[in-house]
Amino acid sequence: MVVTNYTINAQNISKDYSFAVLSDLHDKPYREAIELVKHMRPDAIFVVGDLVDRHLKRKDRCLPFLTECVEIAPTFFSYGNHEIKFPVISEEELLSTGVTVLDNSWALFNNDILIGGQRPSINEPKTEWLRDFEDANQFKILLDHHPEHYPKYLRDYHPEIDLIISGHAHGGQIRLFGHGLFSPGQGIFPKYTKGFYDERLIVGAGLSNTGYIIPRVSNPREVLEISIKK
Repeated sequence: MVVTNYTINAQNISKDYSFAVLSDLHDKPYREAIELVKHMRPDAIFVVGDLVDRHLKRKDRCLPFLTECVEIAPTFFSYGNHEIKFPVISEEELLSTGVTVLDNSWALFNNDILIGGQRPSINEPKTEWLRDFEDANQFKILLDHHPEHYPKYLRDYHPEIDLIISGHAHGGQIRLFGHGLFSPGQGIFPKYTKGFYDERLIVGAGLSNTGYIIPRVSNPREVLEISIKK
């Protein structure tokens, strides 16, 4: 497992911030990721969906994982497609861990940063709420599990969102010459699998794999560290 660092400059914040980003746990063991985040000492943690694994019908590690995240730093959770298709953990259970659940909603962090969470949809995501989100003066971060939403619904239609953070693609599963081979929602040779795009979209490769037999190749599991500099 690796830690990948990204640095972003912002004018409308009062101090520097450091955020840890975790995605795509799929109910796998999480100790290594937690230890890495402890060492980072972030101001907050973003958990960008797919805690559960709908293929293997597993959810046992999800709530303990969130509880340990909250013990490190304030933690914000947004849903992934696995939570939508395998809805075995209620919002009340999520809130009981101490996380802030972002479900087509946002929260203000330290009076400087607005953190929003986009809910996945089986068809098209509901993005009307983003209009009010964009109107705020603070630096705006959107957690959206699906990177394929960026070109379809966000890049040109919501330009006031400063930063979008996604997972879902698992780094493209198999990486060849720095590019992912496949991603759900993007198909073969997808564009948005891992990295920083247009200085607005960051896609993490995730903490694990799903229940499918296709392995990760040249594609280590990943924790993100995002620094927002004044």
